[in-house]
This record gives sequence, structure tokens and C-alpha cells, in this order.
Amino acid sequence: MLSPLLIALPLPHAHLEGTLLPRGFFLGLGLIYLAALAVDRLAAAWRLPGAAAVLLLGMAIPTAWLTQAQPLGPLQVETLHRVSLALLIFYAGLKTDLRRIRGMTAAGLRLGFGGVLITVAITALALLLLAPLLAGGLPPVAAVLAVCCLGATDSGSIEDLLGALGHSIRGRLSHLLQFEVAVSTVVTLLVFGLVAGLLQAQPHGDHQALHGLLASRLPEHLGALGLHLLAGLLAGLVVGAVAPRLIDALVRSQPMLLLVSVALAFVAFGFGQLLGGGGLLAVFVAGVLLSNGRYRIGRFEQQALGRVMHPLNTAAEITVLLLLGLLVQPAALLMVLPLGLALAIVVPLARFLAVSLLLPSGRFPWRDRLVVAGCGLRAAVPLALAVSMTEELPHLRGVAPELAEPLGAQLLALLFVVVLADLVLQPLLMRQLLPFKPETSPP
Repeated sequence: MLSPLLIALPLPHAHLEGTLLPRGFFLGLGLIYLAALAVDRLAAAWRLPGAAAVLLLGMAIPTAWLTQAQPLGPLQVETLHRVSLALLIFYAGLKTDLRRIRGMTAAGLRLGFGGVLITVAITALALLLLAPLLAGGLPPVAAVLAVCCLGATDSGSIEDLLGALGHSIRGRLSHLLQFEVAVSTVVTLLVFGLVAGLLQAQPHGDHQALHGLLASRLPEHLGALGLHLLAGLLAGLVVGAVAPRLIDALVRSQPMLLLVSVALAFVAFGFGQLLGGGGLLAVFVAGVLLSNGRYRIGRFEQQALGRVMHPLNTAAEITVLLLLGLLVQPAALLMVLPLGLALAIVVPLARFLAVSLLLPSGRFPWRDRLVVAGCGLRAAVPLALAVSMTEELPHLRGVAPELAEPLGAQLLALLFVVVLADLVLQPLLMRQLLPFKPETSPP
């Protein structure tokens, strides 16, 4: 069922002798990532976010490669997407420079919390109203969980967009958007987890009405969410507190800084899970503390940590984008295309409404609010959560187990269309707000 990521050459023996790797494993993997970098560069030339091009590449790979395929299994997909998501969250923490967002903290928190809730609520309502466009209908619980994936904005796509436009926005808006990315990512993860827990089917075939189910289970899951937050916060604080001392003691060069940073990210994630499941929150908190820590070695500061982690963050983004492109089934894509395009119009409108309500007009002129609204691009984190959503569907109340797999394929395709259209349509708005400024060559 899953589309291929790793390509095997059509030789008599499918695997290398003495290994589990298919023949052509490294050849296929290398060619795919080189192709992803090539289409990213091409997208920049067309003044589009590279994420859109990489998504299309992922969808095209099964038909473009005329070789025998070695499919990915669920375990490999789960591992790739969890590792990639952890690295993305860690990098979001590293990009949160508390010194640069002074005076913007309240606005960033409003956007990060309120913006996610407003956007998700409006999009969920629109999806429920438009669900008849989908053949066979759509269970409300599945629609709500799918929309919860769309809360987080994406720093990489925003940077790609501004770079492609040859424009840089003012410093305070740039720091505000980076801070919003970090907060919205954490809030989206928590909202997704809470909603998935609330909508899980009751044991023993309990058919309690949905509103009664939510009322009875809300205190229980809010308590579980509180423990999750506490575990993640504690693990992140512990790792973040000892990390600067470890970096001072162990790091002797920039390459070693990369290795230590990745190790600390994995330690934070594992420690958070050990304490109660707050691994992703722990990774974020540890990243924030690392980016704002004090180091005896002057060159190992926030900018150095961000620089050394940037390549891995890019690799994680590309992996997540390729995974969803590969997992999307063309038949499901055609089925959800009208609904996806309709939602792709609703999401930026909801974003615009949220920004208009949450940013005070006194501090943010109309044009600034339009720019912030136009920079609400979604990409890697929503798509990583889309994979998690398919794993939750069989456990949701009102979703028959035999329908979970085809429903998951439809919702994956739906989120694919929404994100891809979002990445293409919002730049059209930004081109009007930020006219292209070509780079001037030196005389």
C-alpha cells in the first residue's frame, strides 16, 4: 500500500548479501535527496516556497522511477517521521532567541495560542459544512482531528518565500514570526494530542453521545495533558540546564558541536518520554535553553547552534515532505481535490481574521498585519502530524475499523492538497504586499 522511498535495482537478489538493505538502497536515497534539492532551487527561481516543489516530487517518484520498488513498512515510516519531527521541534526551540523578542512576547503568544485556536476552529467548521463534497461523507471526529494538524506555521517555508521574493521584512516582524512558529508548533502538538485522546472510542462498546463523552472525559484528559506538560517541561529544563556545561566540557570544534547538539536533542526526547510522554515538549524547551544559555567558549552561542543544526533541520523538512508526497494515493487525491481547494481558501482567510483580531492596530499598522497574515505558511509539522493522524483513526469513536485505512488515505490526500495549495496561493498575496526586489550585482 505504501509508496516507495528506497529504490531497488531489478537484479535477481532483492537484498545485498548478508544485509536487510535492498539493492540500490544508497543509490536511490542519494538520487532522491539530490532531486529534492534541485526542485527546491527551481522553486526559488519561480519565487515559490521549496516545500511545494518537494511535495510534488514525493508524489511523482512512484511513477517517475521505472525500476523495481522496495516499499517502506509502517515501522520505517514511523521512525522517519518521529525523528524528523523531533529535530524540527528542537530547531524551533533553537530559533527562539528570548533577547530579540523583548516587547514582542505578548503579541507572539497571542498569535501562537489564539491564532492556532481560531484557525483550527474556523477550518474545522468549514470542513464539517463542506464534508458532503466528499464521496461517502466524513465522520465528524475524523474531520476535527485532521484539521488539528493545520495549526502550526513553518519557518523554513517563510524564509524560502521571503528569499524567493528578494525581500526581507522588518526586524521586529521577523522575530515575531519566528516566535510564533515556535509557540504555534508546541500548541498544535498539544491540541492534537488532547483532541485525539478526547475522541478515542470508549471501551466495552459505550455509545454515549459525543457531547456527553467530551464532558465526562475532559477532566481526565486535561489532567493527563497537565502531566504531559509537566514531564516535558521538567525533562527539557534538566537537559537544558546541564547542556551548556556539557558543551563547554566536550566541544572542541564546530563539527563536534553538531554531534553534541543532536545527542542532547535525543536525550531530551527520550527523557521526556521516560517521565510521561512529553518528549517533543522536552526537545523544544531544551532547544530554547540552549539558544539562550551562557557559554564559556564565546563562539558557541545561539547563532552557532542554529547554524550547525540548520542542515539537519533542512534534511528533516525534506524527509517529512517526501514522506507525505510518497504516501498520498493518486486515486484519493482526485477524490478530495475540490474539498481540498475549498479548504485552501478558508485557511488563509482564517489566518487573516486571527491576525486582525490578535494584533493591536496601534502597534501594527494595516500593512504589517497583512504581511504577518501572508506569512502563515504551513508545511513540515502539519504534514508530520498528518501521518500520526492516520495512526489514530482506528481508535476514534465513530470510525469503523474497516473504514480507517481508506479514510486515512483520503484525509492524507486532503491535507496534502490544503498544504500544497497554501504554499502556492499565499505567495501570490505576498507578491502584492512585498514587490520583488532583484539582487543587484556589484559594479
